[in-house]
Amino acid sequence: MPGRPFKEENRRKYQSVFSGFAKNTCYIAKYGLQPALFHYAFPMDTRIDIIAHSPAALAIRALEKSGYQAWIVGGWVRDTLMGRVPHDADIATNAPWEHTKRIMCDAGYAVHETGVKHGTVTAIVSGEPIEITTYRIEGPYSDSRHPDYVEFVDSIELDLARRDFTMNAIAFHPTRGIFDPFDGASDIEARTIRAVGDARKRFKEDPLRILRAARFEAQTGFEIEPATRDAAFSCAHLLDSVARERTGSELTKLLCGPYAGRVIENEFSIVVQAINELEVARGFKLKSKRHAYDLLGHLAHSVSAAPENEALRWAALLHDIAKPESNHDHAQRSSIAATRIMQRLRIGRQQTQQAADAIAWHMTSFPPSEEALRLFVACLGGDVPRARRALLLQRADASGHGPKGDARVREVDEELAMLDALECSGKPLGAKQLALSGKEVADLGNLHGSEIGRTLDALLAAVVEGEVENTPEALRSHLNFAIENAEEHIFQKKLQKFLTKR
Repeated sequence: MPGRPFKEENRRKYQSVFSGFAKNTCYIAKYGLQPALFHYAFPMDTRIDIIAHSPAALAIRALEKSGYQAWIVGGWVRDTLMGRVPHDADIATNAPWEHTKRIMCDAGYAVHETGVKHGTVTAIVSGEPIEITTYRIEGPYSDSRHPDYVEFVDSIELDLARRDFTMNAIAFHPTRGIFDPFDGASDIEARTIRAVGDARKRFKEDPLRILRAARFEAQTGFEIEPATRDAAFSCAHLLDSVARERTGSELTKLLCGPYAGRVIENEFSIVVQAINELEVARGFKLKSKRHAYDLLGHLAHSVSAAPENEALRWAALLHDIAKPESNHDHAQRSSIAATRIMQRLRIGRQQTQQAADAIAWHMTSFPPSEEALRLFVACLGGDVPRARRALLLQRADASGHGPKGDARVREVDEELAMLDALECSGKPLGAKQLALSGKEVADLGNLHGSEIGRTLDALLAAVVEGEVENTPEALRSHLNFAIENAEEHIFQKKLQKFLTKR
């Protein structure tokens, strides 16, 4: 396919994006706003001088002074064309990596050999890390992850041709503008995700690209072009060969996208290949009259309603995964299943624990009441962020019921506001906030081991229920009664009278 520059007729479409950037010299200074469209949107004599000193432009200038070509490529160009804040700029060049290293060092920049097998070094230019990679084409992917070999070439078009999607196969030069041989800018304008060349070949090279297509849809709201989508579905089984941590990382990015719920439904054949346990959700009818959707629809709508937080999005996706197996204790079963799935996918320990914990408590619902809420927080060890996560999942769950869940959504909103007020009130929400310490309780009551914790819980329950004030004198007076009535799981038992049947 012959190379062609950025289409002149597209200039006006993007001019507002770059004119907005041009007013912010700090933004330009930090991110090196040299993308092609800036070249087209503004005449040379009106450019802001500070652009010439951006890190990416400085690196390109150093390479070109030594007789080499250099372009900004990849996500920086894509995000700029989309009007999003771009991050670190990557550069492609026809300079061998050894020459790139020497040129950058001679220019006074620190250089790290971050991937020389594939022609990549990272230069630190004005404090910004810039990956600089030699133009290359790639051999077969025998392990469905890495090419068996790479061949360094002298053509930017050949380098762009190996990339996954057209929106990622656009290059930019500070003075020559956009080079867009695969019409990626038009696909961005049309909100389309399209594979470069033969989609099946691209997906067989690295099957993770199948999940990346779904992830880009979740992040951008773009639609996957039909032929690319068909190829992704037909090659979805190849995801089994992808390393679990790569799959897990891509799924987390997908789930945190603003359009994740839509993707879970529309691209379910891709998602279920990565999480086989979700197969039970396809077409499973929920018996409760409160539900407007089947289980898959409920999970998708719950994800959409959850905050864009890793633990909560995972929790929303998996909170009912055990419901087809057992309805009455599905919260605990789903929590266990979520832990197993997230550990298998190498999701971070903290995110896994937080998601599983929120799932375990998502059926513990009660009408808005300060006493009930304080007992609930006490059940969670006085951990307000933990209680907030549980309530936020309950809200997402209720929202996932459709219109019939609106009343419960309003209740949870009231409880969340109440929780914020309680957090600032100074009222004790955990045993550590009592006016008597564990040591004082142990000494006064001659208690040992677990007796101390149970007695502190009994004192806190009495304070929450308004029987005793949280003062040292009142707690000492109540201590013997608390010792006699201390028991395991006292908060859960006292909370029972408030719980609503779901």
